[in-house]
Amino acid sequence: MPKTVLIADGRTSRRKRLKALVSGLGYRGVEAGDAAEALAQITAAQPQVVITGSGFPDRDVDVLVREIKRRFRDVEILVLVDEPWVIEDLKELAAGFLVKPFNPQLLDAHILRACERASQRRRLRELPKQVSERVERRCAQQLDAERFITVKQIVDKLSTFIGRIARDVEGGVRYFNEMPYFVSIHDRQGHVLAANRPCRLLLGRQVGDASWAVYDGGSGTAEGCPVGRTLSTLSALESRETLRYRSGAKVPVIVHTAPIYNNDGEVELVLEVSAGTQDVDQLRDELGSTQQRYQLLFDAVPCFVAGLDRRLAFTTANRLFVDEFGDKIGASFRDLFLIDDDAFAASPIEKTLKEGKPLHGEMDLTGPNGRRYNMLVWTAPMVTAAGKLMQVLLIFLDITQIRELQSNLASLGLMIGSISHSIKGVLTGLDAGVYLLNKGLFKRDDAQVQSGLEIVRNIAERIRKMVMDILFCAKERDLQRERIDIRAFAEDVVRTVQPLFNSKNVELVCEFDRNLGFFEVDASMLRSALINLLENAADACAAEGSAKSYRTVFGIEANAEVVGILVEDNGIGMTPEQLKNLFTVFFSTKGSKGTGLGLFIADKIIRQHDGTIVVDSAVGRGARFGIMIPRRASRGEMEEAGKIRTPS
Repeated sequence: MPKTVLIADGRTSRRKRLKALVSGLGYRGVEAGDAAEALAQITAAQPQVVITGSGFPDRDVDVLVREIKRRFRDVEILVLVDEPWVIEDLKELAAGFLVKPFNPQLLDAHILRACERASQRRRLRELPKQVSERVERRCAQQLDAERFITVKQIVDKLSTFIGRIARDVEGGVRYFNEMPYFVSIHDRQGHVLAANRPCRLLLGRQVGDASWAVYDGGSGTAEGCPVGRTLSTLSALESRETLRYRSGAKVPVIVHTAPIYNNDGEVELVLEVSAGTQDVDQLRDELGSTQQRYQLLFDAVPCFVAGLDRRLAFTTANRLFVDEFGDKIGASFRDLFLIDDDAFAASPIEKTLKEGKPLHGEMDLTGPNGRRYNMLVWTAPMVTAAGKLMQVLLIFLDITQIRELQSNLASLGLMIGSISHSIKGVLTGLDAGVYLLNKGLFKRDDAQVQSGLEIVRNIAERIRKMVMDILFCAKERDLQRERIDIRAFAEDVVRTVQPLFNSKNVELVCEFDRNLGFFEVDASMLRSALINLLENAADACAAEGSAKSYRTVFGIEANAEVVGILVEDNGIGMTPEQLKNLFTVFFSTKGSKGTGLGLFIADKIIRQHDGTIVVDSAVGRGARFGIMIPRRASRGEMEEAGKIRTPS
């Protein structure tokens, strides 16, 4: 049966085109023209993949995507990129991003990858179930399922009692080494509810017997026996008593008793324990061996596993969790992981605490080292026999690298699409220049030849700049600092951009302080950043196309520590939305005429120099870029480089 793909888009023509492509690839395509219809179609058609874009009359695309992921977590979403901000806002939720033109092979690859991601999610969901089954099988071999809660409390207290008994016995009564241990449980009325085999064989204790019946002397009464004293004081007690064996022998023993509480905090049972040194050692070895086996299984789980109590404090954690986050037993989950209140309220942890049901979901957490984690989380309630939730078992699977790979692949796809559009425009301009050149040569028209050469020269410069921008984005480059004369550097930048300003009929005003001196920078990289800013200023002035007089100010001033650089124009200016995304990769205010790399690279270069850049702009009143760069490199950077190179 073919997989179903829902195309949800407000543009009818694009929706029909995508449905035809999807159907041609062998999928079952269904349509939705608005957000409400899209949600209804997901419920009715149950698609594996949703392709959605903007243009809905009733909802923005980011709101729709979040609604789909909230209500239908197994549905994978491919987002049509109409504006670059969509990738940044939805990169954590979308399985991929599509850009025009829609290539059938690329579309098929995106859909297949989304389907594989959904299959992987289902496989991961089954992992905790498999782990839980293995643990349950082991527990079933060691524990009586009907007495799990009671036995757990007994085992918790035995670790304390046995140590105390052993210390007392080591004081010296030799026959203690030959005496077996006795364990029994008593009710509030002072009757035996359960007794171990040594109690039954040697003491003759049976279910229903009086708790004081085996004691001699003053302890052989309801109020004086160890169980009676514990019921009256509601405290754990230790006493030296004399037991009567079935044979009639009287043996001095050390008895430890402790109350066992019910879910309402009331004493319901009393545990009574006495034993010899040999039996204590044997019991300790058996408990240690059992605990070790369970711990090995617990630590072998290839995920982060931890337990939380109702106060969100860690009660247990496996080795992988401790290796990554440290020993956090007793610490709060909210202290270890930073997560806002709304996100935590919607998490599987909070919902399991409230509903008492096993759940799963995805959480974004910030660890104690500041690192961000994308986690798939499974939760399971741990309840008492009466059904009261005591703890929550957490299983985390770190999928941070998968999410980063998705983001990188999405960025790569958008970069290829953006650059392809730019190259297409460049080639169109190059064709025009070659045409004029050929026509001028044929007609022996020098003016036309010169015009064609000028176009070809400009196109070649655009290609050079585009290639350099791509290379800069593709590979990190360390700074090659030199001691540079600031004025000479500024004048070189002016000589480079002056022809562009002349061709666009924009005045370039230079305002440089007299004694600027030197600064320690990577001249070629900083030169590239400033040329980007100045070229953008010239384009912003020329874009308006009115009779207004346009000018750009290029200013530099310096003090002993900092060099300030100003690029200010009186062009078309920018909207608040453009300012917000100005330094985002692939965002361009020039539409199809820009690659969206220039200002991203300029900002990156300035930050590499430990500098800052601020922008002030509004529509119709130009833009002002202010840059502050330290005059000298940091000491650590100088030591790493060996020294600052001074050009000859």
